[in-house]
Amino acid sequence: MSKPIRQGDIRMNLGSRLKQLRQQQDISLRKLGEKAGVSYSIMNSIENGRFLPSPEVIVSLANVLHYDDVDELLKLAKKFSDVTNQTIKEGNEP
Repeated sequence: MSKPIRQGDIRMNLGSRLKQLRQQQDISLRKLGEKAGVSYSIMNSIENGRFLPSPEVIVSLANVLHYDDVDELLKLAKKFSDVTNQTIKEGNEP
């Protein structure tokens, strides 16, 4: 039996993936944020699964990281959004 997907799991997957890509490029969190036009605190929140970036920010981050599979990142973000919306509909906190 598979484990139910929790909101934090999906956010962390997106954040973890971005962190992995950033580290592969040997770029600091602060430098990535500067190049993508995102503050350090928001970048930190994205990587730690506390903030879901907009599709535009995801595309910008992918461009800075020279990552061609933007769809992968957008799909991770959409999954998070879908889970959040379902959680709200059910009357639970996201």
